Amino acid sequence: MVDEDKSSIVLLVQNARNVFCYFSVSAVEIKEFQDRYGENSWKNSKPVIKVYEVINGIVSEVKTIYIDAFADNWFIHLDKGDMDVFVKLGRVLADDTFVAVAVSNTVTTPRDNQSGDSAVYYVDVSENSLAPNNSLPTCSEGSNENCMHKEPKPYPFVDGKKKLDHIPDW
Repeated sequence: MVDEDKSSIVLLVQNARNVFCYFSVSAVEIKEFQDRYGENSWKNSKPVIKVYEVINGIVSEVKTIYIDAFADNWFIHLDKGDMDVFVKLGRVLADDTFVAVAVSNTVTTPRDNQSGDSAVYYVDVSENSLAPNNSLPTCSEGSNENCMHKEPKPYPFVDGKKKLDHIPDW
């Protein structure tokens, strides 16, 4: 259940360079903000989302996005993929002071380029490895011969065949 006395913001990864967030600001939070910064401070301040990246435990601000005052969700476009990202929802006061209202969860965006990992494996499905009728073996009723777990052995992506002592459980 949503706590009506507390503001919140949630991040969802859309793809390598786009993150979606939805948020809510409680009336209690707005009242506390106005009590602290002045009666019209909420109305006179600008709503923003500050985007932060975490690299090896070090947090750095990536960008500040000024959002519509009536928005309760926003798409955030990033300059690169493969990032650990979180955001702060807040307001910028007239003197350019940022006041955070809520902090999101941290998400990891996928990379936006081909993997450099040379240990990627593929399964050989060439004609030589297929069943006699050039199809993958299937289980037929009354016969256990083809129903046993007989997957082809994996091969390294770049190198020749890899010798395994056992068949991996995929």
